[in-house]
Amino acid sequence: MISADGRHTVLFVYEGDGEIEISGRRIAVGPRTGVYVRPSEAYRIHNGSSAPLKFFISNGPGSEDLAWLTEMPTAFDAQHPHRDATIDPAQRHKMAERYYQMLVNREHGSTVVTQFIGNIPLSKAEPHRHLYEEALIFLNGAGVVWTESVKTTVAAGDVLFLPRKQVHSVQCTTPGGFDIVGVIYPGDNPSINY
Repeated sequence: MISADGRHTVLFVYEGDGEIEISGRRIAVGPRTGVYVRPSEAYRIHNGSSAPLKFFISNGPGSEDLAWLTEMPTAFDAQHPHRDATIDPAQRHKMAERYYQMLVNREHGSTVVTQFIGNIPLSKAEPHRHLYEEALIFLNGAGVVWTESVKTTVAAGDVLFLPRKQVHSVQCTTPGGFDIVGVIYPGDNPSINY
């Protein structure tokens, strides 16, 4: 059993099928599923198959370590029973040639952290900044992320952290584009920049 020690947790299932148990309640998950765990809860992963179940964990604010519990708490917050989110093309928001879809957000009971999935076509965004922290998980393809002083290449499996107000630009260099998962804190709209 895993706890983020009183912090918000979002998971993103990258590959495989299984269940994520949150404080006694099991939720079936598959590839490209987002899941939210409230600060008072804990979770464990159930993989009923021989195939690997791969996922990314983001927790915060201010937590670097996960706590390993000996007993599962039973404090599932039933006011917010819907904790998982899957890709739904009808929920996409367009931003020029790019689009994103909210995964974990207020609908799931999260008041400070938001998870989204987006697609970036073969292009380069204008430099911009946000008032929130942002972690980007690159799911496929390749590209370059630019800041005011650094240029770094990114590819599938890479995770990049951008602090608040960090000027940045994401460029896709792969024909067909690439998909990213973003986690923002604090905030609930990944399209707001300045």
